Amino acid sequence: MHAIVVRQPGGPEVLELAEVDRPTPGPGQLLIKVAATGVNFIETYQRGGMYKVAHPFIPGAEAAGVVEEIGDGVEGFTIGSRVATAEGQQCYAGYTVLDAAKALPVPDGVDLLTAAALPLQGMTAHYLINSSFKVEPGQTVLVHAGAGGVGLLITQLLKARGARVITTVSTDEKEALAKGAGADVVLRYDGFAEAVRDLTDGAGVQVVYDGVGKDTFDGSLASLRTRGFLVLFGAASGAVPPVDPQRLNAG
Repeated sequence: MHAIVVRQPGGPEVLELAEVDRPTPGPGQLLIKVAATGVNFIETYQRGGMYKVAHPFIPGAEAAGVVEEIGDGVEGFTIGSRVATAEGQQCYAGYTVLDAAKALPVPDGVDLLTAAALPLQGMTAHYLINSSFKVEPGQTVLVHAGAGGVGLLITQLLKARGARVITTVSTDEKEALAKGAGADVVLRYDGFAEAVRDLTDGAGVQVVYDGVGKDTFDGSLASLRTRGFLVLFGAASGAVPPVDPQRLNAG
């Protein structure tokens, strides 16, 4: 079968299309014919060497597809069942083996391309606005990287809840995507904290969802109202350096 193999750390150029053996499901496992796989930052971190992995390896934790073989002891699935997962391995391939306990049935009416994009980012977005900080109707929220996968989903979920959503993006094309998802205001990163203050009559927002990290951290703090919440869930620009708690007194 075809698969994407990474033999050494590096940029996108180390992603190699290769022919590898098709895996066989063991007890409690399913063999999935992959229809689509999600592309997430964890694969970027693994490929680039930020997260240590043994080489060579096949990336990919998120995928959707069809069950082709069933291992011993598996119940609840049949050949042809449509499934998705956010906890797979080696999903950048034509086939992948998946623990049946980590397979999510795909509902009728949801195509496999959509299903592949939802598990990891969708569950992240849902967790962020319900468990990390439960957003209430009428609250104002700042979402960084508003045109990213998580950003687009958070925006749609927040608008469905009745929140006011401010997002940041870096290009005109991304601005159009963020607006299409329902963002009330779309900002560029330069000077975003001052703009957020202006948009909230100096009060700041109740919560900032920040998956960018180092480059936006100080501005995110400056965008918060008193006793607001900064939720860090990624580090696309690099890890946030150690923080002196007294920094919080600066506002």
